[in-house]
Amino acid sequence: MVSVYVKALVITLVLFAGNYFFVKYLDDSRAQDLQTRVSDLEEEMQSARTLLLYTQTYNRSTEICPALEETTRAQINKLYDLFSQLQQTESSAVLADTARTKRRFILANSELWLYLRQLESVCGSSGITPILYFYPDQRDCVECRAQAQILNSVRDACSNVRVFAFPTDLDLGVVNAIKSRYSITTTPSIVINEKTLAGITSRDAILSEVACIKN
Repeated sequence: MVSVYVKALVITLVLFAGNYFFVKYLDDSRAQDLQTRVSDLEEEMQSARTLLLYTQTYNRSTEICPALEETTRAQINKLYDLFSQLQQTESSAVLADTARTKRRFILANSELWLYLRQLESVCGSSGITPILYFYPDQRDCVECRAQAQILNSVRDACSNVRVFAFPTDLDLGVVNAIKSRYSITTTPSIVINEKTLAGITSRDAILSEVACIKN
């Protein structure tokens, strides 16, 4: 009788271990893929840095602006896809830790937004209307989820709109500086054309600010 219980225990432990390592493998695979894509984006952003350095060194902004705009647009689009993948990986991860990858993503997000501002300064225009979206990362926020859906709808409708999302409760220097610049004290909040809109903002109100170019 004892041997039956022992066998049952051994089988249970084997099944548990097998399930554990299977889940860990899936989590690690998703996390590794995300890390690789973030690393690839960081490498591509070096191209934007080099182009900006070229314009500053030779004061030849007009000849480099088309390439700079194309590069920045491509990177922003990739960043948007990465944000969706990051959210999916976080929601499905059981064992993998995505915190470090998230911080790298947020820093890349901040850097790309700053590149966009530099592009506007150097070239006069970027053809892109950025919307900064501030939300809490460490707690649930029903209004923030609703705001995110509205922003996704606007982005899908307007080819010139790009959304840059910033969590307000992660202690990152550049995010804190952006929050301070735009007086972000509540979530959700968005910034359009240097104007801070606190609380949930309707789709119509956003469309009235972004000069939507329809897809």
